[in-house]
Order: sequence, then structure tokens, then C-alpha cells
Amino acid sequence: MSDLMTLDDISTALNLSHAYTRDRLVKRPDFPRPALALSQKCRRWSRGDFEKWVSKNMKMQAR
Repeated sequence: MSDLMTLDDISTALNLSHAYTRDRLVKRPDFPRPALALSQKCRRWSRGDFEKWVSKNMKMQAR
């Protein structure tokens, strides 16, 4: 398992469409910044940062 996630990995993990993930989710101010950004089409996110973000947001939704 890689430490970097693609947009497809994120959309699959959250069961969201690729378009929603690309156009809305990763543009949220609280979403982690890409760990690697060579271009708009070549971005990768740290799995650890993503998992922390998911954990934080799940706690907030549980309230």
C-alpha cells in the first residue's frame, strides 16, 4: 500500500464520484493540501493526512 493517494483512491475510499471529489471535496479549505502537485492532473495526497481528515470529520458528523 502506497503512502500517497490519487484522486481515484480518495473518491473510492469515501464512496463519492470522481467529479464531486475533484470539483468540490479537495477544494475545501479544511481538506489536506496535496503532498505532491506536479499539475492539476497529477496530484497525490498523503494517506496519513487524509485519514486524519476523515477521522476529524467523522467525529464532527457524530455530534
